[in-house]
Amino acid sequence: MSRNYFKQKVLLTFGYNGANYHGLQIQKGVEFETVESKLFQALKDSNLIMEQNSNDLSKSGWSRGARTDKGVHALCNSIAVKLCINKEFFKDEIEQNEEENVSKLRDKSKVDYSKVLNVINSNLPNDIKVHSIKLVTQGFDVRKNARYRFYEYIAPVSIYSEKKGEEILEKVSNLVKKFVGTHNFHNYSRGMKYTDPQSMRYILSIQVELFKCQDREFFKFLIHGQSFIYHQIRKMMGIVIQIFQEELPDSFIDNTFFKNQLRIILAPAEGLFLNRISFEGYNTKFDIPQRLEIEEEDQIKIDQFRPTIVDFICEQEIKNQTFTNWLKILKEKNFNIEEEEENNNKAENDD
Repeated sequence: MSRNYFKQKVLLTFGYNGANYHGLQIQKGVEFETVESKLFQALKDSNLIMEQNSNDLSKSGWSRGARTDKGVHALCNSIAVKLCINKEFFKDEIEQNEEENVSKLRDKSKVDYSKVLNVINSNLPNDIKVHSIKLVTQGFDVRKNARYRFYEYIAPVSIYSEKKGEEILEKVSNLVKKFVGTHNFHNYSRGMKYTDPQSMRYILSIQVELFKCQDREFFKFLIHGQSFIYHQIRKMMGIVIQIFQEELPDSFIDNTFFKNQLRIILAPAEGLFLNRISFEGYNTKFDIPQRLEIEEEDQIKIDQFRPTIVDFICEQEIKNQTFTNWLKILKEKNFNIEEEEENNNKAENDD
């Protein structure tokens, strides 16, 4: 039986503004648009997914990285998938025999992945962009092979204090440093017990920067960790706001790691986005087709896409007072956060 394609498993790195989507993951039986539904449709429209596999992600070897939810963005998320490569994606200078079958063993080197990338992006909306395509092993799984995850959180200085950013930057930096290392984060996820082994998480570093957008001051946090539980990052960000607003002692953060139940503010999802996922362990293997690293050309594309997320977050606060209104409602409730937590969609899962 003749075949006009061969299958190649790849890693797609892509960014998206999540404002218009009900999260990353396709949800069966739900009509909400998700980032994955748009991406999978683009692959089908690009003739990279076989018709018989068009209704089932698993048949295409699909595995995802961080499962961001409604309203959360990603600068560089990752998905692995088996693509069906046909002759239209071969290099222009290579003459092809139309009657000759496509063979992975023979034709793998003929593929022009810049063509593949351009075709996929031509079938995607402007708020989703594939940055790179890397070849991976047949058994590669994004979740299992991910070593570290980097998130960013952006919030206006005004929700912390009426003071200028430079005046409170040192205190904010010292507060978030308390998260670095291995700690029990049971208080940072709804319904989790102190004895739950999943509550132990390792944070490698947190950096804080001050920047301006249209003369408004914002903090940018870069959080580097192995994995995060449900609501963890938003509560890490929320407790810093809480310490300023409720005039709590700095030691309040230290107390959250012990065997107790403390209420912590859940910061808005709108400020959170995935920066990237790294694969250090996988990259040390000797039999991989490519190292999964962000190359210079990839970084240029990522930097070009960054304003789609960062400018959007800042402009939403400046125009619509996203964070300001959130804080106002919390103050009106006297920081009673139970109802607020129930009405928020989760921003990051156990990844």
